Amino acid sequence: MTLMTVERPVETGSRQYTKDWRPQMLTGAAVLCWLIGFREIDPTTLGSLGLVPALSPLLMVAYPLLVAAFTIELLKNRRTAVLTLITVVAIFAVYGLQPAVEPAARLPVAWLHSGFANYIGAHGDVLHDFDTRFSWPGFFALLAFLTEASGLHDTSVLLNWAPVLLSGLAVLGVRAIAVAVVGPGRASWIAAWIFLVANWTEQDYASPQGTTYILLLAALAITFQHLVSPSPLAVPRADIQRPPAPNNSAGDRLRAEGLVVLLAMALAPTHQLTPYMLGGLLIVLVLWGRLWPRWLPVVVLALAVGWFVLAAREFWIGQLSVITGSIGDLNSSVSQGIGQRFVGNAGRQAILLTRIGIMGGATLLAAAGFLVLRRRGSKSLVLPALALASFGLAVLQPYGGEIFIRCYLFALPFFAVLGGIALDALTKRSYLTGIALGLSILATVAVRGGNDAYVAFTKADVDVVQKAYDLARDGQSIGTVVSYAPLEWQRVGDVRQVSAEDGCTVFPNGESCVLKAKLDFLVINHAQDAYGTVYFGAPPGWTGALADRLIADGYYERVASEGDSQLLQRKEGKR
Repeated sequence: MTLMTVERPVETGSRQYTKDWRPQMLTGAAVLCWLIGFREIDPTTLGSLGLVPALSPLLMVAYPLLVAAFTIELLKNRRTAVLTLITVVAIFAVYGLQPAVEPAARLPVAWLHSGFANYIGAHGDVLHDFDTRFSWPGFFALLAFLTEASGLHDTSVLLNWAPVLLSGLAVLGVRAIAVAVVGPGRASWIAAWIFLVANWTEQDYASPQGTTYILLLAALAITFQHLVSPSPLAVPRADIQRPPAPNNSAGDRLRAEGLVVLLAMALAPTHQLTPYMLGGLLIVLVLWGRLWPRWLPVVVLALAVGWFVLAAREFWIGQLSVITGSIGDLNSSVSQGIGQRFVGNAGRQAILLTRIGIMGGATLLAAAGFLVLRRRGSKSLVLPALALASFGLAVLQPYGGEIFIRCYLFALPFFAVLGGIALDALTKRSYLTGIALGLSILATVAVRGGNDAYVAFTKADVDVVQKAYDLARDGQSIGTVVSYAPLEWQRVGDVRQVSAEDGCTVFPNGESCVLKAKLDFLVINHAQDAYGTVYFGAPPGWTGALADRLIADGYYERVASEGDSQLLQRKEGKR
């Protein structure tokens, strides 16, 4: 199924069994640098550039060493076991950095997902008419099941290391897709590494998106391996009505079709966006005459639409205009997804520009890969069409300002495959592969930790929220000034858990917003303080000053304090 001209012939003989120990030695040196340079990081010390300035320079040296090990092994030896070892170490080094050096699971939304799963685990059902995400409960039910099966008392225990597992599986999925398209040689390994070093999106936390992304890649890998014919790199457009049968047995195709349908059944109740993305990508393959079972995208989309219409009725009944009103409104997607994100101080702007640089680099590599294919005689547009298809989502929904992040995430596997083809063609300038991957891995480590001043939490933050849960009575409210605290992981539905900024402009009206929200318990922490400083130029310590004013004015009293975190309780009669 692959186009043999993409890969140079695989060398045989002694090179495959060489005793070159340089890659292993470089990998070992990288591990030593990482471990010796390792130190726990206090999130309250982080500034607008996030995690990287707080890391040891010795730890940062580990990343170019890993790239050097991979590049030497790939170009000189290409031993599968050694390449796998280096890749696994790189996955832990990139995606396990924050779980290792930070004291608690990060990202407020990850803690919220834990709360949803805890609710399902305790009640055996979703909380109706509460939150849109409960209309797609597949991930939360899975997390609740895993917690119960493992004997854990709370799903939050599983949050911290989810990025390593999910990103590792994603790298494996991209490698499988690349092997199906270009064969098992250099280009497919480079594709996996482009994905590894360019995936800054942080959609790999414990979430429906992170989980369904793995299912999407699995479905695509199965499709490309068993159900696509001719190769995506072959003739420009095959016969849509009668695509040639893949070079496998009818039984193989039947099993592959069944697996893809099962994966689509898992996607439909788990995420609002991903099943439609899978259906759209399959439609691209049909339009280019590549997909043997032309009915497959119809089934995938029917499952997604069926769940939306029948099982997610609580979401769309009475607010269908909210869903359909933004269709075709590209300006809204651009405004929310790009314009409104360029706020904050110089450090924040630097992180945003670095993200754009990584995206631009991945796009340029993909374009170069397309040109390499054209020069080699392949005029097929299948891979570019698959890569660009996801950006059609921006025409449908702003998706809370995150639509372009999701577009890039869905496009990245195909950017990576095309980029792998481009870098594989540079055998006479092999150092360029190392330079490209080296710069990208350092940039990705930087931007993945770029928000950690306000999305990373301390154990004190968790303890103070736990104290609030212990004190609050059913029906009372627990809240924050802005939405950066490990909240909503317990007592979902029993107490109201909100942020004062939900109904008010906090800056510069912090005190009036808190009073307007009528919070029974107010959680103050450094993450909220850092958010105000980075985004709005608030003076450092503004949340502490706000707490002092609320206490001095007689509205609240301090009932718990640990480190930079404190819990205020509204005084009786102060409504």
